[in-house]
Amino acid sequence: MSLYTPADGLLGTHVTWGEVEEEMQKALGTTAKFGDDKTVTNISDMKGFMSRIALVEPKWVGASDEEKLPEKFIVKISSQLPFIEMTKLMDFSAEDFWDDAKLKGMGEVTRLLHNREVATYKILMREKHPLIPFTKIYALKPFDDENTLKAYIISEYFPNTYHIGMHESIPAEDLLPIVHGAAAFSAIGMKLSEEETQYARGMHFLDMVFEQFMDEKSNVKMEEMMRKAFPEEYSEKVEKMLKINKDYYLNKNMLPNFKNTCEFFGYQPVLTHSDLWSSNFLCGKEGEKVTLKAIIDYQTVSITTPAQDVGRLFASCLSTKDRREKADYLMEEYYKTFVKELDGMNVPYTLQNLKDSYQVFFPLMSCMVLPGIAPMLEHAPHLSEEYKERMKEVAMAKMVGLLEDVISTHESSIQKFPKYFEF
Repeated sequence: MSLYTPADGLLGTHVTWGEVEEEMQKALGTTAKFGDDKTVTNISDMKGFMSRIALVEPKWVGASDEEKLPEKFIVKISSQLPFIEMTKLMDFSAEDFWDDAKLKGMGEVTRLLHNREVATYKILMREKHPLIPFTKIYALKPFDDENTLKAYIISEYFPNTYHIGMHESIPAEDLLPIVHGAAAFSAIGMKLSEEETQYARGMHFLDMVFEQFMDEKSNVKMEEMMRKAFPEEYSEKVEKMLKINKDYYLNKNMLPNFKNTCEFFGYQPVLTHSDLWSSNFLCGKEGEKVTLKAIIDYQTVSITTPAQDVGRLFASCLSTKDRREKADYLMEEYYKTFVKELDGMNVPYTLQNLKDSYQVFFPLMSCMVLPGIAPMLEHAPHLSEEYKERMKEVAMAKMVGLLEDVISTHESSIQKFPKYFEF
């Protein structure tokens, strides 16, 4: 048995109804049971690739009149099944992409990153920082030597959330709570002991990305996708970007440079979320106004450069206009919040360090966003065909902006920091 083979539990995983029921009884202090008409719905589509997200309606029976038990809750179950589905969505051949060695290696990564998220939630539950909204946690089940198949996080369900697609953008002003939350999280890390942050060390987020998604076979496929995604009028720019990526940002020889960004610019690495993109925010939306309800998915927490967070966030969530006009403002807000939340502690880097690191990281972070915009819009099961057609122009505008900014940012970076690109 493995994390990449379907099982008889919830949503094809190894986790059973009985285990979830027992966890919720313990968390809520109740003897009520799940009803025979209980339901589970897979809501993980387009919301990440390392877990099944189950919306459970337990239909409680045997609860007392005084008990107020949740009518719905979320079970996030660690699994490799979504990875395999993702390769199909991105038009990869799953059989070619996932050989036995890669599946086994990804299983080890999945277990490691799930346990990172469990450890992070324990910190968030202890700190209860007002700038970092997160979901109420009912139960945390990590992997260990004896348990290699059943790990999950049970949390509250947020109704009326709006899923922000990769083709969409969040207005810069509405992004501020996320910027402030990410900065506060990093500041918390500065106050923890090395032992407390040990869980976030070891495998770097970029190690996983390069090993699993930026191998030669994957990069060739990504190049094909990029050539198909853009109209012919952009072919010259596309080829220029692809060459830049092949020479630098998708080149494994550059991995040590990216991982040593802090050392290159002369500052101490910090705790980061490392995967700040739209699927990892629970938001409400009224008109064009986006309101943050919770930051989620802490699987990739790392000790690294803060550019990992701001670069990922700005590449994935800002419109081209806002990124070009307001990236500096948002980084200043990030830095100001970080310094304030340190409460007088020594500040490990300067604002200029942050801006310089963002500049060299932005094209790399764009490599994780740009290839997915068109296919994730095209294959989104929850969107109507009419909506998808309307959004194609929006998606293309975002893609063109990233394409142009990767080229211009790289050309500026290699002039300003030529030694950073030596390997």
